[in-house]
Amino acid sequence: MEPVAVRLVHMAAKSRGFLEGASRREVARFILGHQNRDGGFRGRDAQSDLYYSLFAVSALSALGWRPYVFRLWRYVYSFGTGQDLDLIHLVCLIRLRKLYPMLGRTRRGLLKAFENHDPGTAYDPFVRLLAADVFTEAHVPVQPPEVTAQSPTTNIAAAMVVNSRPDADMQRLLMERACPTGGFAPGARIDSPDLLSTATALFALASESADLEQIRKPCLEYVESLWRDSGGFAGHEADAFEDVEYTFYGLLSIGCLMA
Repeated sequence: MEPVAVRLVHMAAKSRGFLEGASRREVARFILGHQNRDGGFRGRDAQSDLYYSLFAVSALSALGWRPYVFRLWRYVYSFGTGQDLDLIHLVCLIRLRKLYPMLGRTRRGLLKAFENHDPGTAYDPFVRLLAADVFTEAHVPVQPPEVTAQSPTTNIAAAMVVNSRPDADMQRLLMERACPTGGFAPGARIDSPDLLSTATALFALASESADLEQIRKPCLEYVESLWRDSGGFAGHEADAFEDVEYTFYGLLSIGCLMA
């Protein structure tokens, strides 16, 4: 089976079957417009960030585009082996550095920094799994975190992906979060959907080949409603700001529904 990080991009790439060429170019222009002069990509402020840079590169790859690679390389290289980064930013650095041949020169330092982080939240095993194909000798938890009917949608989806085995009970829990008007709610007692919950739920369900036919049309309509004139996607209906992270979630959601 492909590594999770690769599967995410490949699934998002299936959105090309839904988006016409002009639409793909519009989305790509939006993402490229968020690359700063230092080579990194910005999120909701003006500063470059490894987290948003990985989402931007992943979305561009799904669309068949490339960022300005040399500028991005300079930005990524400036973080060294990421000894001072938190887990999520370290994993983003590792995935970005994997794009370049110089990874082998710093692999030991990156591995040491990676192993120094112990899983601390229910979502951490999934985050660590994103680096599993880079460091095959590193310990990546294979047991999914415990979830309940009250767990956030993102945690249930993450547990399903970490588990990597079809689980009918988990699928049922997720499908109960599907809103009648489209999208997935972030929690059991929340009626309003958001794009993060929608993308993660759809990826987990599609990864287990769950039947999405009943929710396909309303989910596509929901995701389309968050696609703004800028070419980017917003996180939810009331969100007045589009960014590269949610643009990747938009492509991932469409890709899962087209799979």
